[in-house]
Amino acid sequence: MVPYFFISHAVSGSGRQDVEHFRADLQAEIRGRLGRDPRFDGALADYRGLDVGVGPPPNTPAMNCRSLIVLYSQEYFHSPPCTYDLAVFDERMSWRLHRTGEASVAPVGVVWNTIGLPVRLAEETARQSESTGSDYPRRSISQLLRDPAARGGYIKVLRSVADRVLTAADRSPPTMTARDVGYLTSFRSMSRTSLASWDMHLAPVPVPWHNRRTGSPQDTASIGAALERPDSPPRTRSWFSSPGEGERPILRGPHG
Repeated sequence: MVPYFFISHAVSGSGRQDVEHFRADLQAEIRGRLGRDPRFDGALADYRGLDVGVGPPPNTPAMNCRSLIVLYSQEYFHSPPCTYDLAVFDERMSWRLHRTGEASVAPVGVVWNTIGLPVRLAEETARQSESTGSDYPRRSISQLLRDPAARGGYIKVLRSVADRVLTAADRSPPTMTARDVGYLTSFRSMSRTSLASWDMHLAPVPVPWHNRRTGSPQDTASIGAALERPDSPPRTRSWFSSPGEGERPILRGPHG
């Protein structure tokens, strides 16, 4: 089942209960608008037990979700699985623009924890949410959620997030396969000494995981070269391949 939305986050420990609470509230809001059809159900990231030293997960909902929700925190930009989700969804957005000329809606950002988060990122996220009449993002979603007196402000932010999720789902990018992600580069991890500007940390860099096709890490060969390697999988039509004689260009829909 393709998730209607996918929540990518780096929250662990007791804080995960708050994330699950947020996910349940958002799901209830979306069901209240669209109905209880399973195709409107979302998914929550679970990286527990993932060995990031081995390599990226073979599958992530970021490969086919209709909209991506990012819970911003300082820890998020230090998490390889989280930045991998961003890289995957960013590439899908590029595909849509390249193939159709139409841009997808960017990931839906949510300020989960303001501690250590670049001010500019928080301000931009607040601008996307428009006016909610709450202290958000000065008080993050996690703070509003835990404060009974801030319930009204939390609901306003939640509804704003739901609005953006519905808009993003209507303009979702094409899906990816496990083979497609083999050509991706990951997002740069944010260092603790360079938090003043966050733009540079969204620039693609070589994947820090082991490259299973060549046996060497940090391989940055071109896509074309990768497709022609003797040890690469049999060549099939993909978003990276050019149509052969008698073939038509691939113009898949948002989910297939």
